[in-house]
Amino acid sequence: MSAPRPGSPAHTSPNAGCASPAAVAPATGITAVVLTRNVADTIAACLTPLAWADAILVVDDFSTDATRERCRRHGARVLERKLESFAAQRNFALGHVRTPWVLFIDADEIVTPALAQEIRTAARDESVAGYWIPRKNLLKDRWLRYAGWSPDYQLRLFQAAKGRYDPTRLVHELVTLDGPDRRLTETLTHYSYASVRQFLAKHERYAELEARRQWLLGRRVRPHNYVLQPLRAFNRHFFTWQGYAGGGAGLAISAAMAYFDWRMHRHLAALTKDPTTRVWREFRQLPPAACAVSVVIVAYNVAGLLADAIASVLADLEDAGIDGEVIVVDNASADDSAALVRARFPRVRLIANAANAGFGNAANQGMAAARGETVVVLNPDATVEAGFFAAVRDCLDQEPHVGLLGPHVAAPDGPDGGWGTQSTCRRAYTFATTLLESTPLQWWLGETADLRRFYCRDLDETQPARVDWVVGACLVARRTALRAVGGFDPRFFMYFEETDWCRRIREAGWEVAYVPTARIRHQRSRSADQDLIGRALNFHHSRHKFLAKERGRWPALLLRIVIGLLFAAYTAQQGVRALVQRGDQHTRQKANIFAHVTAWYLTGFPGRGRRLV
Repeated sequence: MSAPRPGSPAHTSPNAGCASPAAVAPATGITAVVLTRNVADTIAACLTPLAWADAILVVDDFSTDATRERCRRHGARVLERKLESFAAQRNFALGHVRTPWVLFIDADEIVTPALAQEIRTAARDESVAGYWIPRKNLLKDRWLRYAGWSPDYQLRLFQAAKGRYDPTRLVHELVTLDGPDRRLTETLTHYSYASVRQFLAKHERYAELEARRQWLLGRRVRPHNYVLQPLRAFNRHFFTWQGYAGGGAGLAISAAMAYFDWRMHRHLAALTKDPTTRVWREFRQLPPAACAVSVVIVAYNVAGLLADAIASVLADLEDAGIDGEVIVVDNASADDSAALVRARFPRVRLIANAANAGFGNAANQGMAAARGETVVVLNPDATVEAGFFAAVRDCLDQEPHVGLLGPHVAAPDGPDGGWGTQSTCRRAYTFATTLLESTPLQWWLGETADLRRFYCRDLDETQPARVDWVVGACLVARRTALRAVGGFDPRFFMYFEETDWCRRIREAGWEVAYVPTARIRHQRSRSADQDLIGRALNFHHSRHKFLAKERGRWPALLLRIVIGLLFAAYTAQQGVRALVQRGDQHTRQKANIFAHVTAWYLTGFPGRGRRLV
């Protein structure tokens, strides 16, 4: 007879969490710790068999279902914390354990009565620092007996003062134990995989995380690793760990583990070539925050606007009573921007580059030097309105699952000098919006339904919202999010660095928010407008890089050809119009700009000796 599934009636007591005083068991000196996220339907099966423990501590990764409420019904103390890694989450839990012993249980594991009795007996021996518990892994309801899956010993019971998880282990976390250890005999039931699809998806994720760990350790891929390492993995699972005894299932598992070893090396090779990963490693070393807020401003030939931006930041920080700093990264401005900062704002930290490093690289310099718990990247042609930093602080305090936010942005609206709302909220690119947005199809067809979705036209600009990404006039990020994903991808000289950054932050499990109560004023593209052709070329060059990174090299190349042909037709149209309207300088300028854009899309060269930085 197979074991019942978690959440089934056989595992759920109608009186769970409601024990009478007479039913309270003697003190065990043990706290059971469970990490959760969106497991409301099955968490009762895990917590009910733990009622004998002195305490149950749940660390929840901001579940969006009823997980926290159901845990509290079972008498659990619930803490909320964003999951950076399982090792970090478990170490956080250790800091809140108030008993001599701790027992870590996963939300898909069940402690049997026999194991519970053995654990209580083992915890009486203070000469042992920790115990390994054999785990019974189930694929659906089938016990995985071979290929290293049984007995699967896990160090889960140990004295809280004598154990700590190795923070470098991003997957299959390990305990560093100060003292002797022993093994228990009763098994922990683990409903690890509900389906083959879940098995494959989970191990693909494990392969990615293991590759990141190996990369951080400085290991790199050599050609023979693609063959020898998977063969060794197969040999280990099939022969050494007797996968052959499991027949076809043992062979399949051994082959799968060899395949995922190969996938790990593929991911490791990709990380070695990816500049984003190098930035991520640098940001993982950020020291603890030394102040509340750091504001990073990247400047290029906008001295007057830069002074206004700095002044607005310093004034609002002072009004809000917030301990903050301003860091200006000057990209080799020719208008004495650096001298202005030194003369007028001696408290501002200045990083003066000898050459224009581009927006993303310069912003990374500032963020790496930042000491704030919150890091704000602000354009030099933007000023913060009164109450900006107080609104940011309130949002991040109330919404701990938000890793990055964008404010309400006001921009000049028409020749009368008024200010209107600049649309800054965006949803992810689809195939349709890739073809439409900022291409001739948009100018010919107008704003289609796909573009309205992309521009978030359905959102009320006066209400907070969750979005896929926000335009980068002002970006506010947590320091913990910076550690988790790093800064901007250095391959983006200008444009699309924020699109890629928000995507990586969301993939790491954080949310991106629009916060209308935090407000800025933005003069729009004052630095980029100094070279209109260069601005257009940088935009489309970065757009293609983003598509190649998100969709792959060959789909991006196909889209580039199609978009290039569209620009060729549009450029011809503008050229004809310029010939007919000889006095229309605006049309001639547009034709000239898009001739360069067309040349880049179709040939890779921007034309007339101009080159992309």
